[in-house]
Amino acid sequence: MNFLKYFFIIIILFSFNVKANETSKIRYINIDFILKNSIVGKKINKIAIENRDKVFKENKKIEDKLEKQKKDILSKQNVLSKEEFEQKVVSHQKEVQEYQSKKNKEIKDMNNNNINSTKNFIKKIDEILLKYASENKIDLVLKKEILIVSNSNMDITNNILEIVNKKIKKID
Repeated sequence: MNFLKYFFIIIILFSFNVKANETSKIRYINIDFILKNSIVGKKINKIAIENRDKVFKENKKIEDKLEKQKKDILSKQNVLSKEEFEQKVVSHQKEVQEYQSKKNKEIKDMNNNNINSTKNFIKKIDEILLKYASENKIDLVLKKEILIVSNSNMDITNNILEIVNKKIKKID
């Protein structure tokens, strides 16, 4: 009886198609390099910097104007009646609060636009990467950041960068 149990277990084990010496094809990629060095990645970064600089300049003008108003109000403190002075101070504080909320909204919108552009770009890179992996029979693609030591022959970053530059011309 014991012999039969062992016989069936051995038969079952050998019936599985196990390949002990099968190797998996593993590669790695540096996504940050592609985001910073691809044509579209550079465009996204350039647009983000231009928008940030534009908003910064506009905000600087408004801040200078508000600071000038503040100094003007303070210089008239002894000339104006107490009620007029308080009214101007309250009015100025409202302007400052409105400016700050507008500034925060602009920064938030600008950041969201940049994040959305980057997400859309990464999605397109992922599609290219999936197609590349299936065409080249790659079983696993790792991010370079998680590696400690690796053979540089396993790096597919430049290959993917070339494909990205050819296939992705703009981001929606």
